[in-house]
Amino acid sequence: MNSLPLELIEEIISHVDEKDDISHFHLLACSLVCRFWLPSSQRRLFHHINLKRRPVQLEKLCAQIQRLDQVLLNSPHLTSYILVLELPAWLRDISPYDYPYSPYQITIDNRLPPLLRKLTHVQKLKISGLAWSVLPGDFRQSLCQVLELPSMAVVCVDDALFTRMDEFTNFISHARGLTGLSLNLIDVAWVPRRPLETKQGEDNEQRFERNSIHLTNLDMKCEYDNSAFINWLLGPRSHLDVSHIHTLHIGLLVGADGPEDDSANRLLHAIGSSLKHVSIIQPLARE
Repeated sequence: MNSLPLELIEEIISHVDEKDDISHFHLLACSLVCRFWLPSSQRRLFHHINLKRRPVQLEKLCAQIQRLDQVLLNSPHLTSYILVLELPAWLRDISPYDYPYSPYQITIDNRLPPLLRKLTHVQKLKISGLAWSVLPGDFRQSLCQVLELPSMAVVCVDDALFTRMDEFTNFISHARGLTGLSLNLIDVAWVPRRPLETKQGEDNEQRFERNSIHLTNLDMKCEYDNSAFINWLLGPRSHLDVSHIHTLHIGLLVGADGPEDDSANRLLHAIGSSLKHVSIIQPLARE
């Protein structure tokens, strides 16, 4: 096998789909063929890290984090292969004050921040089920460090809770190299069930030059609050410039009397002639 050209080896491995567990085992088998197959196999294996959790699998998630942390500790070069990080369901229920957490939850809270700080080349971050205000301070800080990576280009936030728009602004402003942004089911007026305890220095606002980041892709389906996000995007608190967007996916909201406001029209006007691809989802009816 070591007589095959590197280009052919990479072409063979590129045909292994990495999206399911069976393909994962196929890539592991490829990595064992010989030493010439190892680097290409590892790049595919670690390209997309998806930390999964279902309600009864907290123990498995804890073991997965511990195992990945140990692998990266023993082989630091693998951190450069991780380009996509997905946290598809957050590490606590949306009712985050249901104490006490299990021992596995406490272990995750302690182990995940050091793991996140090891990542150096992440290009795309996908988070869903995020209740930002109630995350431990170390947790939030490590996520912000991932957003601040020079390689970070795309952020996808799905089903997330923020107590106010400024809190969301502070969160997304850490991604200074952002080119793609996807927002789906974001609540910026969430009221926690008990008062938040913010430690000094945890919630310092980030301030950036107006229009310092050029978005090229925007996917916005915030359901009942699209106008608030469009107003933010076009307002003085945003550091994102929409005039370079060439791909836009947006869900509009209409009530009984027609469109909620002209925010979508203002967004299209602000984007202007750079827009090449656009899809407008069937208007969502207000209940």
